Amino acid sequence: MFESFTEDIREKSGGKLPFKDSWANLKAFFAQVSENKRMGSDILFTVTYMASIITADISRPEIFAFTATRKEYITSKYIAKVETFVKRWNYNYARALEMVAERTKNPILSSMLTRYGNSIGSGVPDNEFLVLELSTVRIVYRNHFEQGIEMLKKWGDAYIALMLSATIVSIIIMVSIAIYAPDNLDSTLNTSYLLTLGIAVFGIGTMYHAIPGDQKCHELPGQGSYEQRMIRKMERFIVPTVLITSVLLLIGGFSAGLIYLVIGILLAPLGIFAIIDDTNIIGRDADFSVFIRSLGTIMGGKGLTVTYALAEIDIKTLKVLSEFIQSVYSKLNLGLDENMVWERFIDESGSNLISKYLNIFRDSIKLGGNPSEVARVVSSSMLEQTLLREKREMLATGFIVLLIPMHIAMVAIFVFLYQILLTMSHAVTAVMASFDQVSSAMSSSTASMGGSMSGMVNIFVNFPEDKMGTYIAIVLLIITVANIMAGKIVKGGANYLYYAFGSILFSLTGILLIVTPFIVEMLFQIPTFEGL
Repeated sequence: MFESFTEDIREKSGGKLPFKDSWANLKAFFAQVSENKRMGSDILFTVTYMASIITADISRPEIFAFTATRKEYITSKYIAKVETFVKRWNYNYARALEMVAERTKNPILSSMLTRYGNSIGSGVPDNEFLVLELSTVRIVYRNHFEQGIEMLKKWGDAYIALMLSATIVSIIIMVSIAIYAPDNLDSTLNTSYLLTLGIAVFGIGTMYHAIPGDQKCHELPGQGSYEQRMIRKMERFIVPTVLITSVLLLIGGFSAGLIYLVIGILLAPLGIFAIIDDTNIIGRDADFSVFIRSLGTIMGGKGLTVTYALAEIDIKTLKVLSEFIQSVYSKLNLGLDENMVWERFIDESGSNLISKYLNIFRDSIKLGGNPSEVARVVSSSMLEQTLLREKREMLATGFIVLLIPMHIAMVAIFVFLYQILLTMSHAVTAVMASFDQVSSAMSSSTASMGGSMSGMVNIFVNFPEDKMGTYIAIVLLIITVANIMAGKIVKGGANYLYYAFGSILFSLTGILLIVTPFIVEMLFQIPTFEGL
């Protein structure tokens, strides 16, 4: 039945399904955006790899052949295209690089390929070009990263202002509904939802576009640090538990505050492991640049193998990596396979930078590169990235310190005003009932005065409590999710940091929703007219 329906639509649409091309274009757009986010760091990895293996005095075809096999770099597929043009279509390297550069959408990569092609065409030796190009790529990467940080400073403040504006607009709509009680209530609420959601999407999208990519975890399948493995094990049970519990509480008619608080509490274990792992990776990356330079210098200066060179390193200077290095030395000293030992080290470190740069170092040494020179190249590139990451961490810390109090303020103001309006509505309704009873027992003039007073306060009587309660819960959900995404985007790192921000912000939202009614009841009381 469905096949005939699909074929019928295809025939009426000229042989194509509706929106098929649009969906493909949308997927291609997001794939290009994701690729561009990683391109800056991957170009640095690629050129560092080339500059490292060239110390082994390998030929140009070997440089391109080895680089094309590094599938962990996005740029490797473009190097593989150069290889195809040269080896299958008999183009020279200069022309092949030019052709690939013309077909590359990313301007940074296109510029790098063009420079390499021009260098080859001019007869510049590969080792001279790669040394200079590595310096150029580092400068370009640093400039691009720092521009992104400056942009993020501005857009971080703009995001806070936008979300405050969205909250104020939602509050104005809520107060207007309390005063005027419009007939098209659903249309008004839907407009508010779309407005808040649109502002959040715009702010988050702009920040995501501005901030440079910085992948912290290597994300090797089925591997990772202790914390990463624990997160993967726990999320198999916790995430379904969060979804099922939320649905059951919602069906059971429990308050939104309780639901949000339960979500935050259930996500807390994942969030704690996420924060610990993120902190550990930052420390390991900072130590690794020192470690790899020391290891290469000892190997090159004394002519030692890796095992004996590790024994010469003062691991006391490595505050975070010392335990891992000691473990590697012990295993190598027992005669275990070197490849498996280093793979285990990469696995347990959980770091993307360690994974990339250690493989560059080891590949270059295997090809016969000078350990001292390779270590200098690798450690310098890694140090560049770790120093830039420190700048981002400072910015992220400042943004998060601002984001959490502002989230509390936004939610508190919204919920406080809602509870005040609700209290006023209940009080005015009680007063109206009192006026009706008194007016029926008084003279006509007094009844007339009571009727006119009744008309004056009638503005708070028809407050739609049920719908506005749902409105508050949905708007706060949009704001909370938006702030979670904003914090993760600015902080960077692996996706498991969503659990950390989700635990904090959902818990705060739930606590405010639960506590606010009691505070308003204590502080805000409307006098009654029992004496009438």
